[in-house]
Amino acid sequence: MRKKLLSVVLCSAMIATMAGCGSKDEAASSAAQTSTAPSSTSSTASTPASTTSSTAPATVTAEEVPAAFQHITFDNGKQEEEGYVGVQQVEDKGDADGGNFGLKDDKDYKFQYAAGPVGDALYVDGKEGVNLNLKPTNTDQWTVSFWVNADRLATYGPTLQFGYNIGRAADAGNNVTWANVTQSEWGENSAKIFPIVWSRNEASDAADGTDCWPWMYSFDNEIHGKREWAMVTIVATGEAQDGPTGSKTTGAKFYVNGEKKYDSQDNYQNGTYFEYTWDATLAPNIMKPDQSKFESYFGINYWDTVFKGFVDDMYTFDTALTDGQVLSLYQMGDATVKTEAPKGGDDKEAETSSAAPAASVTPDANAIESVGKTDFSNGWWSDWSSATQIKDGETKTVKFKNYTNGSDNWHNYVVGFGNTKNDAHQDPNSVDGHQEFAAVRADAWGWLSGDGNKNLNDNGCTYTTSWGDDWATWLAAMNGADVTLTIKRTGNDLSVDAVIAGSDGKEYTSNCQIPAASSGVDGDVYFFLTNEAAYLDILSIE
Repeated sequence: MRKKLLSVVLCSAMIATMAGCGSKDEAASSAAQTSTAPSSTSSTASTPASTTSSTAPATVTAEEVPAAFQHITFDNGKQEEEGYVGVQQVEDKGDADGGNFGLKDDKDYKFQYAAGPVGDALYVDGKEGVNLNLKPTNTDQWTVSFWVNADRLATYGPTLQFGYNIGRAADAGNNVTWANVTQSEWGENSAKIFPIVWSRNEASDAADGTDCWPWMYSFDNEIHGKREWAMVTIVATGEAQDGPTGSKTTGAKFYVNGEKKYDSQDNYQNGTYFEYTWDATLAPNIMKPDQSKFESYFGINYWDTVFKGFVDDMYTFDTALTDGQVLSLYQMGDATVKTEAPKGGDDKEAETSSAAPAASVTPDANAIESVGKTDFSNGWWSDWSSATQIKDGETKTVKFKNYTNGSDNWHNYVVGFGNTKNDAHQDPNSVDGHQEFAAVRADAWGWLSGDGNKNLNDNGCTYTTSWGDDWATWLAAMNGADVTLTIKRTGNDLSVDAVIAGSDGKEYTSNCQIPAASSGVDGDVYFFLTNEAAYLDILSIE
């Protein structure tokens, strides 16, 4: 079971499933910054067919860096000179008809600073982001580079996002183009990856052939810049790279810590990195906004969870830097500097950048099984309960204690359905003949696994909850909650009812209906529990 089948994203799938910045399962937005409402979209994908080159990278010599088009040092005391201000998500969308929120500048917001790779670094506290007020270069060739140190990343959530009409729907007369440096789950076995550059160019009529959703990253199944410093550099080289259906993308290079990780034009011509997928690159016209409003933000956008961590030394160039010039930029900084989140001030709950969530688990000696880790360090798809068969006409009642680190809605229990029996702590996918049918998350989201991991809520299933849009209250109540699941099978139809006695003394309920026509159930059915950044003590299955 995987949240997505993603590694090489197809533009057509992105267009079909897009909802703002995030056709996403994890970082769906709500008014609470650290708790997010369930997404209503999902994406399909394929995997790179082959890697055709394993040669060592060529030796790169540092070169002189040209004058910057714009440079934000983020040094304390230079905010007014450098022109950036605080910005917050608000309910009033204004003209952001493609977003979940509006954005409003908060010019009185007092930023905090700490030691960074180059002088001071700016702290983004997870409550407000940064309106960078960058200027577009108005060129096809450009470079953007910055240092980042994340304490919290969200899938499809922003670090740097820039372009024009970012929060708009691409309706008549309104073109939308942007790039977002974000986290994804597009690695092998849905591994989380950061950074990835996901970009968009969607013309209002899509008749000019520029409608696309390209992307690029390091293809290394790793997270760079999580509680460590990393320098991210995007170079738009400007070559036309036309797709098979008429869509147009532009040549680009991608660097992490001064090292070139991907060159789309090289791959386009030579297949150097893998069998060429034309949309593994960059959308055109991101820096050429014409008469439209150019926007540039760090840590915030119109849809997603606000970033928490640091940014330092952001450059924009109106030329495509060479490999040697990018290396020189990296050598100007010190990636080993220790940076700690400031305490006090506007951020009453500041953490050090290396802090782990505090455990709040009291394991139950009477539990028949446990799933996850008491320090919440377990990643996605890393632990499972044993599977229980449910036959036609049967009802199973499962009682357990749910603990969560409380940072995101999906850090709670998940019910998985398949056709095989796995033992406790055994990956169901390792069982011969395993077929997954569906998964139901605690936060009113889930997916069907037969055809592209379709979203439950959009494909013949229903999911209702008692807590409405009050996600922050619900999420807080899930740490230490007593959960009773009633799982039923009628023919090949499945249902999951939850009664949750929250740690706040309140009761929460949910119901999910999965008809056979949606799940593909036919034959044996088993269910099991899994989670992420959570811990379950299973007390009984009756």
